[in-house]
Amino acid sequence: MAEEQVTISARIQKSQAEEIERLAASRGIDKSTIIRELLSTALHDQKLKEALALVRAKKVTIWKAAEIAGVTYREMLEFLKTHNVTFPLSEEELKRELEEILSSQ
Repeated sequence: MAEEQVTISARIQKSQAEEIERLAASRGIDKSTIIRELLSTALHDQKLKEALALVRAKKVTIWKAAEIAGVTYREMLEFLKTHNVTFPLSEEELKRELEEILSSQ
């Protein structure tokens, strides 16, 4: 079953509107569809950035960060690697990770 949709409105720069129209035309889709795709991508990216910041600040475990970002543990590990988050985990962090993994099963 599809998620319920709502209508929102926002003011954007003319250049952004033109770029949206260009993208929609080049892909052969309507503007609403391309805007939904762009929003979805931006929201996903923002969740990853927030999760990364929480891991760097040692406020959450990698397991919890993956949950926050809506990705798998392995995907989060790869994301952290590409953003130069130091490894390996300390012994305490590893224990917390394992406890979270085991408690979620």
